[in-house]
Amino acid sequence: MQRDATEGDIQKAVDLGAVGIIIPMVDDVQKVKNAIKFAMYPPKGKRSLGGGQYGALYGPDYRQIANENMMIVAMIESPAGVKIAKELAAIPEVDVVFVASTDLSSFSGLKQGDAKYEAMVSEVRDAVLAAGKKVAGPLAWKSTRKGYSFYQGPGETTLLKSGVQLALGDSPQSESKKGVAPTEGAEK
Repeated sequence: MQRDATEGDIQKAVDLGAVGIIIPMVDDVQKVKNAIKFAMYPPKGKRSLGGGQYGALYGPDYRQIANENMMIVAMIESPAGVKIAKELAAIPEVDVVFVASTDLSSFSGLKQGDAKYEAMVSEVRDAVLAAGKKVAGPLAWKSTRKGYSFYQGPGETTLLKSGVQLALGDSPQSESKKGVAPTEGAEK
């Protein structure tokens, strides 16, 4: 079954010069394998030569170096994704497995701090680190959780708001408790 890691979408992105892809809502190993297949050239994948701007960006040797430099990030946003974290981390081309904290909370019905939620997060982290890969999470986890080395920063609206507050001499207000990722849509 081909999920939403479609050949057209991925090849358009890499032909435009993307050097990494993030695969959202991973709850099936085949979805990640499809994404890899469409992002990489043979023999690792089935990416066509296309006619994109990557040559202008990266030079004539792009095809030769692309497979070694393409970053693949699998996002786990549901309990089904947690169950396959070890399999995902074992895929050689996967570089990062991302724990999408608020979506995991939404799809599991559990809040950060709940023992069952924390067990899922730990299961992903431990599987990814055991495979020697990078584990990712929200920026709020940077100083509160061990093992994470890849973070999702705030969106542009939050960054602009913080910058304006600083420029006006105000201190940006924390939108969440320390170490807890804000819930999407909770921006003021």
